[in-house]
Amino acid sequence: VVAGGLDAACGTLGAGVIHPGETQEQGGQAGGMSICLDTYKADPRLILADEPTGALDSTSSDELLKLFSEINRQGQTILMVTHSIKAACHASRVLFIRDGELFHQLYKGSSSNEEFYQQISDTLTMVLKGAK
Repeated sequence: VVAGGLDAACGTLGAGVIHPGETQEQGGQAGGMSICLDTYKADPRLILADEPTGALDSTSSDELLKLFSEINRQGQTILMVTHSIKAACHASRVLFIRDGELFHQLYKGSSSNEEFYQQISDTLTMVLKGAK
């Protein structure tokens, strides 16, 4: 569990927690962060994150990605769907899907975020050029 618990993590990110039965508008900074963090509160085996940084400013995105990295290091599996190379380079494994099928995959290994960013970018260039 994140040091200080979920409420502390939310405070760090400038977001609150949505509890079961509560509603909040979709999108926006706090909305996206709260929904994501409330998912973690349930202690699931898998966190599904669909474009989790899409509606966030760069500072909030960085904080969320740091939180995801910490949660993942503690053994939590996170499946993130993103078009953001910046978000993807924080993952330990990136899968590339083309025409509904697994096209390629990369493992971060000991690469830095900057190195992994370049590997992901190179792979996307290959995908766009239609490589097999």
